Amino acid sequence: MEKIDISAAVVLLIMAFVLVSVKIPNDERWCAIRRMNRLLFACYICIGVSNIITGVCGVDTQPDPVMWLAMLLVSMYQAFLFTGTCVTFLSPQRVGVKWLSVNAVVITLVNIASFWAFFSNERSAAWISIVDAVLYSAQLVYYCYLFRKAYVESRRCLEASYDEDMSARLRWITMCFISALTVGICALLFAVLRLGATEYAAFTCIATVYYVYLVICMINYRIRAGFIVKVVAAAPISAEEHQLQAAIKKWVDNKRYVQDDQTVEEIAAELGTSHAMMKWYFTNRMHTTFRTWRIELRVAEAKRLLGEAGVSTAMVHKMVGIADKSNFHKHFQKYVGMTPREYQVSMKQGKG
Repeated sequence: MEKIDISAAVVLLIMAFVLVSVKIPNDERWCAIRRMNRLLFACYICIGVSNIITGVCGVDTQPDPVMWLAMLLVSMYQAFLFTGTCVTFLSPQRVGVKWLSVNAVVITLVNIASFWAFFSNERSAAWISIVDAVLYSAQLVYYCYLFRKAYVESRRCLEASYDEDMSARLRWITMCFISALTVGICALLFAVLRLGATEYAAFTCIATVYYVYLVICMINYRIRAGFIVKVVAAAPISAEEHQLQAAIKKWVDNKRYVQDDQTVEEIAAELGTSHAMMKWYFTNRMHTTFRTWRIELRVAEAKRLLGEAGVSTAMVHKMVGIADKSNFHKHFQKYVGMTPREYQVSMKQGKG
């Protein structure tokens, strides 16, 4: 028995450091995945240390009421973290700091109340276990509902974007959740049926296999599931964002980006928004900065002008809103790969 716990601990600690080694982009869209990766790392460390303690101290061959209760209460945390991970795979915006905090606080309060009641009156241990088993069952049902809802919405969103049946591509995420649910049900049966050391050993083996599988899912998500992040990671567009989007389109159509005497704050006011909101919009929706985006527009306009007859390369920088000629040449060469004069010559040769 002790060997099983120690072996499981070694596997879990190795998996924890595998999680640390998973390279997750710094892009805002991957924020939820990074958060869950850190939480899983902490979870694996805690479970690994717990298994070491259990292995050193040993587990009685007779059923232990404290072990039943501890199994049930610890499983609440595990169900919370593992379900959060599976839902994050499908719909990252659902698993925010608020959702994590509320779930963690509720489960912690249940743990504190249960242990306090148990050690205050050990004769009520059976009733406490029944209450906790009902609460845990309700938790599993809620998480099934949450995962199902996230799966349906994510699949619909992905199929609208990729125009294909996504069932096969999402199957491994579904298997990840089903495996987590299986481990959770095993923990529930262990506590309700008051099983002993032999069954505990079997449960430890099943749970360890799942822990390894979850790490594989995290790695697979990083390697193969970027297509999900591209579509479903961003939060729904608000009415304010729709208005800003329309204002930006009108601003571009009117070629206001060629004005060289406007500050970003003035442009934000012209667009009917704040500087902070505009910065957030370009960072999170367009994944760039306003300055970079405007330079790209100006370079595109310069290319259009240089393709027209009679436009001087010496004056085109002013026509697109860049006062400094050397600065314009630097940006133009960066995005186009040649100087304005070289580009104009190539355009004339192409027409000729």
